[in-house]
Amino acid sequence: MVKKISIYILYGLVSIFFLLPILWIISLSLKTTSEIFVFPPTFIPEEITFDNFFYVLKNTTMTTYLWNSFKLVIYTVLGTLLVAIPAAYSFSRFDFKNKAKLLFVILIFQMISPIVIGIPIYRYYSNLGLLNNYFGLSMVYIAIQIPFATFLLKGGFDAIPKELDEAAKIDGASRFQLLHKVILPVALPALASATIFISINAWSQFLLPYLLLDRTSQYPVSVGILMTQGNFQQISTHYLAAASIIALLPAIVMVFLLQKFILKALTAGAVKG
Repeated sequence: MVKKISIYILYGLVSIFFLLPILWIISLSLKTTSEIFVFPPTFIPEEITFDNFFYVLKNTTMTTYLWNSFKLVIYTVLGTLLVAIPAAYSFSRFDFKNKAKLLFVILIFQMISPIVIGIPIYRYYSNLGLLNNYFGLSMVYIAIQIPFATFLLKGGFDAIPKELDEAAKIDGASRFQLLHKVILPVALPALASATIFISINAWSQFLLPYLLLDRTSQYPVSVGILMTQGNFQQISTHYLAAASIIALLPAIVMVFLLQKFILKALTAGAVKG
């Protein structure tokens, strides 16, 4: 009993550690300009106002930044799944030499930070003429997301009994039909979870679009918030907080609506050998 209570206390402390900055930003976004300078600062605004959100949406290009991020997320999700699904299926259903080592090598690439590849990618794209190009930027996003998506989908495919494959083969299904009509519908939780993780990672990318794009009209919301700061001719703390909350909302809504799929996918295949 004491052990369980200690674990829940630890969970609560960790949750507070991560949620407190977000709650503070929400508090700032709901404050008036005069209340920002109140000392000592108050966590709960005395006068809650939503004018900051309306001001940001009306006087900045935040909607354009949001639309740009949506486009990049769609390109990244489709491109990543197009590569990761057959890769994960191969690792799950086929036996070949050094399969475990190859999967480990793929996971190593997940550890490479965009900071490490940022400058080389910029020079490479500059020579190829792919700067200020969503296709080029989405290709980098896809390359970054493929390792984790492959690993996550493999766990989902491992949880599907191979007897389904055998039954489909007896009915004359080809490999493509087996994957398309049998495996993918059953692996929907894994696909949904992979989509969530890919979307959030693509949505939050800052360094790569900041390096590979230099047109304001093309910036995603992660870079757009930084650019938005220059649009304000006065104290902008509460406006930047409001812009940050607007940028967070799509990711929060997606996770909230599809959170049950995340747990199913992460536990899928946990008892498999």
